[in-house]
Amino acid sequence: MRAGAGILKYKSNMVAGNNFMDVGTERIDSLTDEPDSDTTGMGMLNFELAYTLSATRTQFTLGSQLEDIAQLQLGQQLAIKQELPDKSIIMAGFLFSGIPTEVWKDPYVTDSPRQETDRDSAGARLVFDRILGSKFELRYTFRNIEIDDEASGRALGLSRAQRDLLRRDGTDHWLDLNYRFTFQQRHVLIPSITYFVNDRDGDAMSNEGLDFQLTYLFFNDPLTLVVNGRIGAADYDRTNPIYGRTREDDRFGADVQVYYKNPFGWEPFGFNDFSVFAMGTYWMTDANIDFYDTEVTVALAGMMVRF
Repeated sequence: MRAGAGILKYKSNMVAGNNFMDVGTERIDSLTDEPDSDTTGMGMLNFELAYTLSATRTQFTLGSQLEDIAQLQLGQQLAIKQELPDKSIIMAGFLFSGIPTEVWKDPYVTDSPRQETDRDSAGARLVFDRILGSKFELRYTFRNIEIDDEASGRALGLSRAQRDLLRRDGTDHWLDLNYRFTFQQRHVLIPSITYFVNDRDGDAMSNEGLDFQLTYLFFNDPLTLVVNGRIGAADYDRTNPIYGRTREDDRFGADVQVYYKNPFGWEPFGFNDFSVFAMGTYWMTDANIDFYDTEVTVALAGMMVRF
């Protein structure tokens, strides 16, 4: 279990928050300016429960996934893992929203308050790790996205056909391939490539692209360090009816996590696998249409316990 608290600085014209926090600006006065930023406190709670059948090397898990902070989704996964004779591992999981993300019914309303609506997601994940005994991992994730009350473009008096181009319901498909390099047992380097297709009901909101990520892990008990860097791009399918051009995104991100085990010999409540941690995250989507820019900065600290 990992629990923490910190500060979130968020900039988006599309996301309103969730049941625990409000972000974004309820009232905007322009469709051509980038969004204003909002700063709020936030908490984090991740957990995973696991039960293993030792005879068959089968494991059942239920737990929180590290949220996509840029989307403020608090999701869970129910999964089954199976170790094969060659030590490779296959996993199948069901993904569901624990707490829906709140978005604006019509993000393009100006000079009056915008109203919120829920964005729910559910899907599945398939993983093939240590493929044929190697250090490759292949991961496929599918999500179905539903907006409770989709009204994009209604306030602008767009035609029904134009409004349909802005619909945000649909499906996400993500395919990840990574390889794990280990050096001197303490250093791990994981390059990965992700191909994604976000297939929306509105063609102007549908997109596909590639992300490249490099992860570095350092283990030197009691210290663990995790550093991630990511860069990518997304191209959209159709011309946006509001702006008269097709959207293109450049994506950048980085985060650092530091864990320290049993500082000062602490073993609270008798837990001998106890760590404190601090982390910082930055994520930016730079769109060629300023209205869709997104920027996220997070600073968190907390504790992690293994039972």
